Amino acid sequence: MKMMSKAIQIIIIREFHRIAERKTLYLLVIILPIIIFLFYPLIYTQELLREIPVVIYDADHSSLSQKIIEMVESAPSMKIVKYVSSVKEIKNNFLNGNISGAFYFPSGMENEIKAGKNSTVVVYRNTSNLIIGNMLMKDGSTIIRTASAGILLKKMTAKGMMTDKAMDIINPIKIETQSLYNPNYSYLNYLVPGILAFTFQMIIMIASVLVLSSEFTHETFPELLEIANNNLSLILLGKAVPHFIIHSSTAIFIVGVIFPFFGIKVIGSVLILILFFFLFILACLMLGLLISSIFHDQLFATELAVFINTPAFIFSGFTFPLWGMPFTHSVIAQILPFTHFLSGFLKIYQMNSPLIYILPEVLVLLLFVFVSSILTHLILKHQVNKYYKSGITSKLVQA
Repeated sequence: MKMMSKAIQIIIIREFHRIAERKTLYLLVIILPIIIFLFYPLIYTQELLREIPVVIYDADHSSLSQKIIEMVESAPSMKIVKYVSSVKEIKNNFLNGNISGAFYFPSGMENEIKAGKNSTVVVYRNTSNLIIGNMLMKDGSTIIRTASAGILLKKMTAKGMMTDKAMDIINPIKIETQSLYNPNYSYLNYLVPGILAFTFQMIIMIASVLVLSSEFTHETFPELLEIANNNLSLILLGKAVPHFIIHSSTAIFIVGVIFPFFGIKVIGSVLILILFFFLFILACLMLGLLISSIFHDQLFATELAVFINTPAFIFSGFTFPLWGMPFTHSVIAQILPFTHFLSGFLKIYQMNSPLIYILPEVLVLLLFVFVSSILTHLILKHQVNKYYKSGITSKLVQA
């Protein structure tokens, strides 16, 4: 038992030295995360979309159109940057990238309404950006509906109807909405944590695919076998612990420093969130070690890790729901740790879910850990047996 403990200590210390001696590795697992995780949130410090540039084409020049324009001006999401005199000019401004939206009030609009006819206000929006397009649709529709309700209310009260009764006719069904999670639609609270977690997975796996492949590339694996007395479990444990410690420190840095510094609020338990991060780290680390045990070419192993991780953000259901994806895509999503981590992460971070609701994600991540560990052990055993048969070393690997 003492020999096993000493062997693990030697391998752990040896791995820390290898990380420190390899510039690429310590830059990847220590320096790069600090830079990236401080840089990404800066993009979204504004949190909400404000002052989307719009233009006004007022062909009516009426008191009604002026009132609606005042409502547009008062909307925090929009900013009137200029007034134009034709639809062609509106489209030219779109093409030049000067605006994201426009309001067109046709000639005779107020007169048609006074005559009891319907009229149309055209809201142009650049839907090449879905977020901006949806924001303009939401706020633009709200403004037009409010203006329409005001016109109808004015007509009814002019005929002697009481204001309260008129309001009941205009709005027979009152809508009450409750935003349970991220009520302010904050980009900072929505996008940044997901992006950081995705980047974190990529860093962990790119670093971990080098852990074993480098031993084979530099022909130092026999040295490890000698230290561990041919016990592959000790090798895996000793190699994984330093990386787990470093990545766990990064996770604590994200939750304990980055989130508070940028005002990203964790609704649930910070302790549970950190523990869930630790499990995520183990899942990614062991999956990376599995790749590292199969592919000994460091460049190819790194490229494979990048290839596996690149679509993880898209397949995770973060930008598009899993239930809306084709079956094959949703299946691919299930074999990526990030998909399951993100689901549980959002439940803890934004929903403050009881632990019972996170249990499915915990079990899947544990499955990643155990399956990857077992497969890595079996693959290494097979490869080392081949070494012995080829005469590279003289000892037999113990089971």
